[in-house]
Amino acid sequence: MRTPKSPPFTLAIPANSRRFLHHPQLPACYALLASALLLAPIDVPAQEGDVAEVLVTARNRSERAQDVPIPISVLGGDTLDRDRAFTVADLTQRAPGLTATTPNARRTGISIRGIGKTSGNDNMEPAVGVIVDDVFLGHVGMTYQDFTDLERVEVLRGPQGTLLGKNTSMGAIKCTSRAPTFTPEGVLEIEGGLNRDSLKARGSHSNALVRDVLAYRASAFVDRQEGDLRNINSTGGRWHEKDRFGGKVQLLLKPQDALSLKLTFDSAFTHENSNTKPFMVDPVTLNDGSVRTTTYTTRLARDYFGGYVPIIGSWDHIDVDMARPLVTRNYGASAVLTWDAGAVELTSISAARWFHFDANNDQEQTHFAIARSGTLVDTHQISQEFRLSGNAGSAVDYQTGVYLFRIDTDTMSRNTYGQDAGAFFATNAQYNALKDVEHRPFLQASLRDVFSTVRQKPVSESAALFGQINWLVTDRARLTLGVRQTWEWKTNEVERRATFLDSSPLRSTGNATADAIRATQIGEPYGPNEGVKLTDDAIAWLVNPSYQLADDVLLYASASAGEKSGAVAFDSSGKPANVRPEKSLNFELGIKSSLWDRRLVLNANVYHTKVRDYQNVTSEPDPTSPTGFSSQLGNVPGIRARGVEIDANVLLTDRLSITAAGSFNDAIYTDWSTATCPRSYPASTPTCNNTGRQIVGAPRWTGILGFDYEVPLASGYSAHFFGNHTYRSKHNLEQLLSEYGEQAGYSITDLGAGVRHGIAGAEYELSVVAKNVFDTRYTTSVNDFSNSAPVGYDGIGPRRYVGVLLRARF
Repeated sequence: MRTPKSPPFTLAIPANSRRFLHHPQLPACYALLASALLLAPIDVPAQEGDVAEVLVTARNRSERAQDVPIPISVLGGDTLDRDRAFTVADLTQRAPGLTATTPNARRTGISIRGIGKTSGNDNMEPAVGVIVDDVFLGHVGMTYQDFTDLERVEVLRGPQGTLLGKNTSMGAIKCTSRAPTFTPEGVLEIEGGLNRDSLKARGSHSNALVRDVLAYRASAFVDRQEGDLRNINSTGGRWHEKDRFGGKVQLLLKPQDALSLKLTFDSAFTHENSNTKPFMVDPVTLNDGSVRTTTYTTRLARDYFGGYVPIIGSWDHIDVDMARPLVTRNYGASAVLTWDAGAVELTSISAARWFHFDANNDQEQTHFAIARSGTLVDTHQISQEFRLSGNAGSAVDYQTGVYLFRIDTDTMSRNTYGQDAGAFFATNAQYNALKDVEHRPFLQASLRDVFSTVRQKPVSESAALFGQINWLVTDRARLTLGVRQTWEWKTNEVERRATFLDSSPLRSTGNATADAIRATQIGEPYGPNEGVKLTDDAIAWLVNPSYQLADDVLLYASASAGEKSGAVAFDSSGKPANVRPEKSLNFELGIKSSLWDRRLVLNANVYHTKVRDYQNVTSEPDPTSPTGFSSQLGNVPGIRARGVEIDANVLLTDRLSITAAGSFNDAIYTDWSTATCPRSYPASTPTCNNTGRQIVGAPRWTGILGFDYEVPLASGYSAHFFGNHTYRSKHNLEQLLSEYGEQAGYSITDLGAGVRHGIAGAEYELSVVAKNVFDTRYTTSVNDFSNSAPVGYDGIGPRRYVGVLLRARF
């Protein structure tokens, strides 16, 4: 029997929604039982009153979500449009077990079950793969964009490496765009803010260029929204804003039913005042009671700064003058060729992507000319995948293929110093020696117009062979087996340099103390230094039995292993410090069921995941660093995650549906006895035992609850109400588990209401959409303090937004 193909695309508008809990002390049992299979994408005709069935391509073929023996959450395009969910951060409020940190493109980190985040290191690859239209995104910054005109998003939990490509050892997010159609269809929407200035517009159109042979689909978006933080500096403006635009063009060529070629070209841009890190607290003492002698606050209390009081602890204001808008550019092109040769089906996926990132941040966040810092990144990737699928007899179907991938990155961290930098970065003794009127010119000359950089050029190449079979053992029992062999080759080089802004070489200020201030801040130049080349191979495997207990009840289990490749890395002095591969072993037990005459979909699974040599960016004491610490990419010996996830979707009436999703996640470090202590510890306590503590960024409890209700009105009108509520229990967001990194439990509520009307083959809708209705303050990332910076929240969530949306479908 042949692998089934997708039926014609019919967009479902299943009354999916979610959310509803808002008490920070949400009972544990409720967080677990309030769980949901976030269904929505392709509609398979269901009987009247049934929850609509969903087709997915989680295993590179079209099949019912309820027949796929893995934990999977699916969000349909209409649900995403309704909820205004266009970013990875938005998805985390709609899928259990998924979390993300998105302060900017380079520092974006995505995790499933608390595992997989990255933290601003271009050598480090993700453990949660993001795949858009069958193309793996190799740099996490490529996910920092609005994904629009999507048919569906599938969130697959647990290792997916045998079929879904590189670095999916913890899971994958698979996005599928709406395909070109041979009949005309279009959508146009415009949205404006009621409580803040904003302009959002999205549109798409599809039709045949040559009847039944060539079709196109074009889409575009603009997303502009006023920032949450008012800049009190004379430069003015608001920060934490959105200013994005982009588009996609697809061409579908079908010269015959058995042969198709789809070409896709896409781009997305940002130019926004968004890369902010509000300072929240600058501790006076360490946790042993000893007083910190040099802090951000004491530096700015020097008489040079004239009694200036910095902003610390505000969620609404910021003071920046050296910052510039954050610029990102994403481009991509792909070609997907599919040939149904009868006995087998062949697929070729060729793709290339480019990513550009340019951050210029006000490092100290004052109105003085102290320092501008930020990283410049340019990344290019190419990939080629060949797949072959078919049947080996009536009881076995298979997939096999080859995957080739190359990604090269040029990344340069930059620091530009102003005339006030010397007065800020000097030690107390150095400042006292130069603070008088006679020596103040030397204090200013120490760092004025100094430009320092650290540049790396990581290159990664890989090749893989993969295969998976599905064996129908009996009419009700099935066994899936998969394996993937991957080979990796990696190189890197690093160089540190310092010049003046005009590229001229540094020269002495004529004062030894001023020269010492400069030397401490910029460090010794080195390189270019070649890293230790990495050559590795890895095997990912899957054993996945399932049993159809009844027509609408599926039992399944799985054991799987995956690996995330190591990295060619360096320490703060430019010496080689390679990172070992990260290896995971995962076990799952689950049930999928449709009950109550298929008006209720109820799925549950338990999991146990172990990871060895977990790759993690940490902060380590460094006497050569001006802050006293330096970031280091390394390995945590062991972590473990185990828990329960429950998904449900119930159609209470033909007009009202309730969806829910929840998880309990006990994710801990099983071996991290030699962790660097947080900065609140005195120097006499350099290491801490973090064994047994909850993993950074992993809330124990997550709950999602929502509703969708539609009421018919007179003359072809209908009213539509929907809501979504997400709860997360407390968790620590600082990479060394600092006491200042704890985020209390919080809830986010989104609500909406609108009126629809159909006329002359078109549908019009006017809606009011409110996000974060109760204006919850929270962050998804915390930076600990140093001797020149307070604790910073560089992942603050968006505040309350209320908008009016007008949409037309035709």
